[in-house]
Amino acid sequence: MGFGMFWRSPADPADQSRRRLRIAILGITFVALFEERHSIPAGWMIVLGIAWGATALYWVTPRTAAQSGEFRFYRALRLLVLAATFALLFWERTAVGVLGMRFAPELRALAIGGFVIAVCGIALALWARTNLGQYWSDKVELRVDHQLIRTGPYAHLRHPIYSGVLLGVAGTALVVGEWRGVLAFFILLVNYIIKARREDRILAGTFADFTDHKKQAGFLLPNFRRRS
Repeated sequence: MGFGMFWRSPADPADQSRRRLRIAILGITFVALFEERHSIPAGWMIVLGIAWGATALYWVTPRTAAQSGEFRFYRALRLLVLAATFALLFWERTAVGVLGMRFAPELRALAIGGFVIAVCGIALALWARTNLGQYWSDKVELRVDHQLIRTGPYAHLRHPIYSGVLLGVAGTALVVGEWRGVLAFFILLVNYIIKARREDRILAGTFADFTDHKKQAGFLLPNFRRRS
């Protein structure tokens, strides 16, 4: 998810080239870290966890909203949920009791599979973030002159950013291989289900074509049904 720290909507072709270069460098770094994961000190693993959180904080940019569907304390609660999620994934001291036991055998093939799943989830989240553009918000709210986005991943998913992050966490949990990773996934899943349902309600009350969009795009899992 460190890719997101360098992801901006480019203003010109030169910015696009620089963005691709930064993503390529980060991709190479990510692969190198994965290969050396067993030799990385615990302190550096915490840094990796913070990088996950930094991605979310990078996207938290206050802007003027036309309509909001949540109370202020929900944002602080979500940040606590993110902190708990990434602590469980990357902080070995959370491996207490059952949480420290393995749910999957320590096989390289499984670790590689988890890595691929995580990368796919990251790519989906970034793709969705790009399609959403100026209408993105970390809060459950609508921007001034908000539009219902139905392009890119939004053609098949109503909440592809959440789906991508969840996929990334699931892959990371598989790499970790302990039950603390499974707990982290379900904590974030519950958080995103609650938030996504709130977003659905506010969108349904604002856009007349949301009902049609809801039939054609899945909640957190994709719907590839053809549009009529």
